[in-house]
Amino acid sequence: MLFSYRTLFKPISRLSLQISSSCRPKPQLNRPKILRGVATMASNTAIVSADKITIDEFNQLLSQYPALIKDVSSTKGAKPGQKTLEALDEYRYNDALDMFSPGKDTRPMKLDDIKTLVEWKLRHGKFRPTLMKLVSSNDADTAEDIVKQAIDAYKEDAGIDAALNVLTKLKGIGPATASLLLAVHDATRVIFFADEAFWWLCCDGKQSPIKYNAKEYRSLCSAANDLHERLDVAASDVERVAYVLMKAPASLKSSDHVVPPKEAKKNRAPSSTKRKPDTRVEKADDATHEVPALRRSKRVKA
Repeated sequence: MLFSYRTLFKPISRLSLQISSSCRPKPQLNRPKILRGVATMASNTAIVSADKITIDEFNQLLSQYPALIKDVSSTKGAKPGQKTLEALDEYRYNDALDMFSPGKDTRPMKLDDIKTLVEWKLRHGKFRPTLMKLVSSNDADTAEDIVKQAIDAYKEDAGIDAALNVLTKLKGIGPATASLLLAVHDATRVIFFADEAFWWLCCDGKQSPIKYNAKEYRSLCSAANDLHERLDVAASDVERVAYVLMKAPASLKSSDHVVPPKEAKKNRAPSSTKRKPDTRVEKADDATHEVPALRRSKRVKA
């Protein structure tokens, strides 16, 4: 029997190719699941939202804070004669609360105390090279008197706004640092205006730009108060849980919430790239009539 050339090499139509390819099993993609009440970060680590977190989850995250700070502290190191972040953190969350919290044998806050808290803030979060110099330029007696006025204003009706307006009269003290000085006087109710706390409580875990004004701080206080009432947790503990949630994926060496080293490097947030030191002024919200010095001066305040 003779076969023609066309019979042996019959052209394959496009339709037959489509039918053939459609019969092939499609590869299964491992797409990330979106969990209810959870925001996913660039590091592929799930962050439970503040309105969904349980007390057990909260306490579990809080228990990770000491190890995280120790790790961050050892990574940052310290210059000769300089305190480590771990030592400063002990002062911030233990020594300072023992000295200034209500109901304890408190003493007036002095300029050296303010400088130590500012040093903790700079090592714990963003570093602003000119901030400490400005804070150190305050007169010691004036600084002590201003803090006393602020605490008296706060105690009258637990008025955070009134206290912050007084504290921001100090050189180099903007709303964020003022909230820190007030927070050590009432760690249960007053939250420090930290980036991590604001991102978690007000931005669903997204690292959105922060203006550091009074309006944003009010939003943070409201969200922190909601969590305080729901779980009966202190504001100082909320700060630390937020720090773990926002920092642990990139910092912890061994934890259930760790991103593998290669993944952490690949998915590192853009903010970790080298850039000029941030010397922006923490501007007060004009609508809130913050201390006039904040609007007149171009001094760095944080």
